[in-house]
Amino acid sequence: MENLIELVKNLGLSDKAAKIYVAGLELGEASVQQLAQKSGLKRTSLYYILDELIDSGILIAAKTGKKIRYIPEQPETLLKIIKERVSNFEGSVKILEQTTRHTNRKPRVYFLFGPAGFKQVWDMILKANDKEFRIITEGENFLDYAKEKYILNEIIAKKKKLGVRSRQLIIDSHYARTIVAKDIQENRVSKFLPSSHKLPFTEIITESIVAFISPRFNNMIFIVENDAFSKTRKSIFETLWQVTK
Repeated sequence: MENLIELVKNLGLSDKAAKIYVAGLELGEASVQQLAQKSGLKRTSLYYILDELIDSGILIAAKTGKKIRYIPEQPETLLKIIKERVSNFEGSVKILEQTTRHTNRKPRVYFLFGPAGFKQVWDMILKANDKEFRIITEGENFLDYAKEKYILNEIIAKKKKLGVRSRQLIIDSHYARTIVAKDIQENRVSKFLPSSHKLPFTEIITESIVAFISPRFNNMIFIVENDAFSKTRKSIFETLWQVTK
């Protein structure tokens, strides 16, 4: 019975609610007294939980004369109810995200490491719903964290699918020119910075976050999540963009 209770709790029910539901399944149809005995709960504590289960559609209250009997919905029906709730929530996610964006959040700094951190950065960037991001890079830094195949098949492919564009300031090199040659097919516009400059950190700028990615041997990635900081870095990028041929 304990295993069944744990399974039901995974659907979001409290410990007591799960005990009552499992007891109801075993009894089939029961009174409050029978549910209390079977679940091991006090009868006085059952009433508000029963009301909650009934309102959720998990239990049915059948009245015969003055007596009320409680009948549990079948597990398949319970699963359907849970799926409907998830579906309804999915339909509201965008509204909730819009609400979050308009909330005055405190600035945050995240420190990440290694290939897993590199992939997490791109998840954050591509989930930001921005239609454009800006990048300043030497170009080869990414290969320290992920193979070129992953960058093309996962990051670039998802970027194109979402219709996200990018503008890039990249240090001139033979490898950089192979990247820039694919600008059109990868939704990107690039300009070359002089090869005499060095950019050990790659910087990626969105409307709300700025990510800094070091070469792999430094193994440090950090993200600043703050609208004002993003605006500042974006202004610096635009100044560089205008003076770069």
